[in-house]
Amino acid sequence: MKWYLLHPMAVHFPIALLTTGFLAEAAGTWFKKQNSNQDAAPRLPWLQDAASWLLWLGTLAALVTLGLGLLAAKTAPHVPEAWDTLIAHRNAGYIACFLFSLLSAWRFFSRPKAGLFLAAWLLLGLSALIYAAYHGGELVYRYGMGTAPSAE
Repeated sequence: MKWYLLHPMAVHFPIALLTTGFLAEAAGTWFKKQNSNQDAAPRLPWLQDAASWLLWLGTLAALVTLGLGLLAAKTAPHVPEAWDTLIAHRNAGYIACFLFSLLSAWRFFSRPKAGLFLAAWLLLGLSALIYAAYHGGELVYRYGMGTAPSAE
């Protein structure tokens, strides 16, 4: 079995879950502010709970994906020119997992202020995730890592 193929399949889950969680958190914060300004605003308290669960599941998916990425780094055919990019991708994955683990613990053990939590989620977590994804895309589309060579 080509174990390195599991990482690209799994990587889409943390991206989708964590991005959707951020959007649910932002919508829940917006509706909460609207609700405090007028009684006619829609009440959507479940958005905060959904955002929490998306954060926790996305963090778990990110940790699994990091593990699969480390396995892929050991089993995928190596492209020497891509080594620096591979290291940057791996380090960004570590940082993203660390930051989302912190955000998950913060959310689990306390109810942080919405604005501060949203800013931390966006600026720290999603920025690290996007940086890791950029380098992952470079590995595949620029260096062809993990893809079969074209038959010419």
